[in-house]
Amino acid sequence: MRYERLWERLLEFLNQWSTAVEVEPGRLQVSLVTSDGSTKDVEILMTHQEWDDMVTIPWGDFDGAAQEVRRSLLGLRNDERFLIFGDYELVPSEIETLPVDPDEARLQELARQHPEPFGRWVAFNDDSGSVVDEMKPPFE
Repeated sequence: MRYERLWERLLEFLNQWSTAVEVEPGRLQVSLVTSDGSTKDVEILMTHQEWDDMVTIPWGDFDGAAQEVRRSLLGLRNDERFLIFGDYELVPSEIETLPVDPDEARLQELARQHPEPFGRWVAFNDDSGSVVDEMKPPFE
């Protein structure tokens, strides 16, 4: 029973404090009443399977995952109209695609600037701090 009807339970949860409807598979439209009494429409882009994964993998229960959805919705800036599933979380966005992760962009830029392999994996002796084993690249 704990992991049954997760998608339906999400809609029921959302409709307790907002108005939510599945407009197409993987797309929920949620209408929120703002502090000034106006309505803000937000779309959650997440499939049934992604929701199942969000509940079962990082949260382990429905209530924690549902509260995270609520926190994400209520924490949106005025210009953010989308919550997009990405890596077991809902990421705010102004458009229908995931925003660029600045850390990932920086890593990609470093890899572009330095296409040669660098760094090494080693195992240290705890007592002396000397290298006791090293995983070398396959071409050495």
